Amino acid sequence: MSQLPIRKLTLYKQGIGYFERQGTLEGMTVSLVVPRGDINDTLKSLHILDRSGGQVLGVDYETPSDKETILNDRPIKLKDRSSMVDLIQSLRGSRVQLRLEDEKELNGRLIGVETSLDPSTNRATVLLQDGNAPAEIQIISLSKVEGITLQNERASNDVSFFLDVSQTEQSKAAVTIRLSAGNHDLDISYLAPSPTWRVRYQLVAGGSNEARFIGWGIFDNVLDEDLENVSLRLISGRPISFEYDLYDSYVPSRPQVSDDSTAFESVSNNLPLAESLSTISHELRSPLTSISGYVKLLQQGVDGPLSDNQKQFLRVIETNAQRLAELINELMGLSRMREGGKSRFEYSLQYRAGPLGDLKVSSSYFMPMLIGNAEPEYLTYEVETPVSVRRKQSAMVPIVDQVITYQEVCVYNGDKMSNHPLRVWQWQNTTGKALEQGPVTLVKEGQYLGEGLVRFTGVGDESQLPYALEFGIVVNEETKEGPAGISRVQFDSKKRRAVVSRYRITEYDYVLTSHVERETNVYIERRDPNWGDYFEMPDPALTLAGQTRWRIPVPANENTSFTVRIRTIIEHEEDVKTWNRDFVSGLQNDGLINADGYKKFENLWAEAQQVAETIEQTTGLQAEYNQLLSRQQQLRENLGALGTSEREAAIRNRILDDLERSEDRRRALEIEIASLNEKTKQLQLNEQKLVNAIYSAE
Repeated sequence: MSQLPIRKLTLYKQGIGYFERQGTLEGMTVSLVVPRGDINDTLKSLHILDRSGGQVLGVDYETPSDKETILNDRPIKLKDRSSMVDLIQSLRGSRVQLRLEDEKELNGRLIGVETSLDPSTNRATVLLQDGNAPAEIQIISLSKVEGITLQNERASNDVSFFLDVSQTEQSKAAVTIRLSAGNHDLDISYLAPSPTWRVRYQLVAGGSNEARFIGWGIFDNVLDEDLENVSLRLISGRPISFEYDLYDSYVPSRPQVSDDSTAFESVSNNLPLAESLSTISHELRSPLTSISGYVKLLQQGVDGPLSDNQKQFLRVIETNAQRLAELINELMGLSRMREGGKSRFEYSLQYRAGPLGDLKVSSSYFMPMLIGNAEPEYLTYEVETPVSVRRKQSAMVPIVDQVITYQEVCVYNGDKMSNHPLRVWQWQNTTGKALEQGPVTLVKEGQYLGEGLVRFTGVGDESQLPYALEFGIVVNEETKEGPAGISRVQFDSKKRRAVVSRYRITEYDYVLTSHVERETNVYIERRDPNWGDYFEMPDPALTLAGQTRWRIPVPANENTSFTVRIRTIIEHEEDVKTWNRDFVSGLQNDGLINADGYKKFENLWAEAQQVAETIEQTTGLQAEYNQLLSRQQQLRENLGALGTSEREAAIRNRILDDLERSEDRRRALEIEIASLNEKTKQLQLNEQKLVNAIYSAE
């Protein structure tokens, strides 16, 4: 069997290669030898085309199993040593013809081989049932046997199978393509894992702001064959490629099926599980029926008219109750699943998976990238010249060679490098290709400048390449806290709260000291704040990818300074009734509320003052009332202790007079306290109206 050569090779970044073999042959078989670990990818993607009009009759491959396991299951068992003895033992009962050293031939059935019990003699004899006289057993010295002819087809096949398996390589798998007779012009293509290809770049500049951008693709030939004049294509795209086991064979276990189509015992033949399903289903149905019933009664207005919000809430409850009922029915359906068809439960699972099925790719497979012009044609590198690479070797091939324009700038970012700015090349990707991430070496006028990293860059995208430090400029950075205050006040009538945005300004002072003989523009770069904004700052020179830059001219051999102000804003929900006069006056002075708003607060404070005074007055009267009750209790106890004498009678009269006056005062206090409580309630209602008026302000 022959294997066609590889003519085209496409390599993808996620470690998949698409191999295309082409060639002509005369015969009925052609083979593919692939690593055993790659056989599943080959089987799932194998495509065969015969351009000469022949037919593909089938594809064969050995059933996967350990070589030793396969050989141990066969009647023929041969060791590396004493193979002759092992062969004769394995052929016991087979008809053979033994050819002896004197050219004599003996026919019969093999009984076995007898070895000497004394290892030093190294003697062995063959026992053979005479073919002409079955009752006669012949004993032949094994040393005289020069040949064996198998007269049994099955024995011959067993020996051939043993030899075929013995010569197979455990790390490789052979796929045999069977063809119709005649000449064939074949295209065979398939997928197989392949090491990801890499890139490296060079930027070579002359005296102007132009440079050659040169890119090389690096790939590995991990095959056990040389690549000769292969058309190579490198692709940055990420096609979905998953593992699926087609190679290994297995026998699925058959479920136990009950003859009762309604019996819960049919659930995996597990009675406790079936009983649990039944109990759970009925326990869920009972409260669900009540919920649905009361929802319908409320919707019919049996408890009075409903607001729009209440109607919406009931619709949500009704929808979710229906969904829960469907889930319970599907749970019940688990007990009625049968071979040969899909239950409603299975269809439901298929429906919930959506049009994309069960596909879920890990986040590490597709890293999020934001690149411009990322159409497939921009992500494909066609290597113009055919490639030849020896097996187990790697190669670099040119993929990009274009002239670009660039600009040299100095950028200081304290998060990247403290004390000194970075020297950066700014350039635009005008190569016509989306660039993979990889290292780049910068050379200008024959001098090595440094190295950088090209990020994923789409066609037309801007790119920044930091490659060296600017030691001639020193940057000192200090941080200090600035003023704090309130930037905005919003009133929320629904939450009945005021949303107060409080800010604090942090200042970052930069002092740039130049030790070079020329004026240099340095860009101060900062990551944009998550919880604030830049405050009272000049317009930036650049805003890109969550970073902002300001251009600072630094005179030769002089110092200059620059300050970045960041205002951090935190929002709080507050109750306006807790605000005092000084706080609201500050809001008015800062222009956060107008005069009309301040007037509403004055009315609120006046009303709140009346409420406080009324409550204070009520509290005082209530204390007097409680004292009267206590005094009356004491007077009654004193009355009970008096006797019937004349003198005690006079005391009794005075106590009764005091008790009468106390009772008159108690009744007057009750009336006054009730009046004050009613007044307080009215004042509080007025106060709440004033609060609502504040929250409703536009």
